[in-house]
Amino acid sequence: MRTRWLIGLIVIFALALAGCARQQAQQPAAPAPEAAKLPDLGGRELRIASDTTYPPFEFVDKNKNIVGFDVDMMNEICKRVNCKATFVPTAWDGIFVALQQGQFDAVVSGVTITEERKKTMDFSDPYLRYGQVVLVRADEERIKGLEDLKGMTVAVQTGTTNDETATALQKEGKVGAVKRYDTFDLAVAALINKDVDAVIIDSPAADGFKAANPGKLKIAGEPFTSEALGIVVQKGNTELLEAFNAALKQMKEDGTLDRLYQKWFVEFKPGQQ
Repeated sequence: MRTRWLIGLIVIFALALAGCARQQAQQPAAPAPEAAKLPDLGGRELRIASDTTYPPFEFVDKNKNIVGFDVDMMNEICKRVNCKATFVPTAWDGIFVALQQGQFDAVVSGVTITEERKKTMDFSDPYLRYGQVVLVRADEERIKGLEDLKGMTVAVQTGTTNDETATALQKEGKVGAVKRYDTFDLAVAALINKDVDAVIIDSPAADGFKAANPGKLKIAGEPFTSEALGIVVQKGNTELLEAFNAALKQMKEDGTLDRLYQKWFVEFKPGQQ
């Protein structure tokens, strides 16, 4: 009797489990954890000011298209927050004034985040960190790094943090003359033509100019600053800031920014665009 009772109990228990299993199978599966919902900018067009003479961040290719790391990054951001990025070539001198006047929605042009700039404009979270370096000709033997610039003529782009660095170094007697150019490609051309001894420039851009001028340039020494780049918007434009930051956070977490860096700063070769 005890055996029969036990067998009966087991059968009843098994049938109960089967019923539960069928009931669960008939119910919809619990949804997978949903990715954080990103802001929606409603498909609006964003006019993006950019100094398109700064490879590999942004430059004009042989087909007259604006391409580069910043371009791919903004297009990906807009894909995620429902907007359309239209890049407008803009001279660096006056680019922030134009933003403040409402001519543009944002500036994306390898812009360094500084406390001084934060007084008049807002920045997204950093999307890239870098250091300033000394760029010289490939056959330069006198300059091994920043400490060798005393008495030398260095070139920079006017109004950049590199300009600020060179100015400070000159006041300290650590460099000779400082020549300022409207764009970095003009500064690098002056270096190649031996009009200046070195260019103080951000390390990713130095890599870009090295790739564009194979065998002609090299970096002397190591980066001597630590800085960050951000997307610039008008002061108080929290709508765009929140959208950009949410997309950037997601792109960092899913590896998209790393893939774009690999594409433009490691694998890119001039002429392939």
